[in-house]
Amino acid sequence: MEAPILDKLAHLPKARQVRPGAWIARCPVHEDENPSLTWATGAEGRALIKCHAGCATEDVVNAVGMAMTDLFVTNGATALPKPLKPREVARYGYHDASNNLLFEVVRFEPKSFRQRHPDGQGGWIWNRDGIEPVLFKLPELRSADPRRTVLIVEGEKDVHRLQGEFVVTTNAGGAGKWRPEYAEELRGRKVAILPDNDDVGRQHAADITRSLFGIAADVTRR
Repeated sequence: MEAPILDKLAHLPKARQVRPGAWIARCPVHEDENPSLTWATGAEGRALIKCHAGCATEDVVNAVGMAMTDLFVTNGATALPKPLKPREVARYGYHDASNNLLFEVVRFEPKSFRQRHPDGQGGWIWNRDGIEPVLFKLPELRSADPRRTVLIVEGEKDVHRLQGEFVVTTNAGGAGKWRPEYAEELRGRKVAILPDNDDVGRQHAADITRSLFGIAADVTRR
């Protein structure tokens, strides 16, 4: 027997077998352009899962609608009670300059994130394939007084908390997912970066600062 989660993983985008008993696919937790999730069958059919970009195994399991107990084969024995399946708690829409919805970042509890885009028929496709990323709250950013400082934070929740009092934005995926092309939206603007107080946050701020050199009028970190 095999762990129940193995069939779910086999249906992830770009899933393919790399050798007998070992697979690779796009990780469902982060924006994974190059497949970085691997899994294999271990002793007694247990699923061995690893995201080489650093996502927690529990987040990967939750993102495919399974539980950690699904990594194991029960062989008819009474299984441990499954934890609650991920529950949607927030949706963050990313729009183009004309306010057309491009994609959403959906937040779940236990904490995980997935991205999806409209399928054109009233439903959703749970990836962002073929959709060019934009900054969060792009229409509001473009319409704001260009003399006002733009705050860049690490997550959509912080944008909602600060919006109204400040001009504020972020990028999908959080720290480590800043793209150089975002910088053009901030040309000539004063920018203040508010990173999380950890090594990942500080590196994220450094990446943004480098991309804005010679483009933004001024860049500070707070």
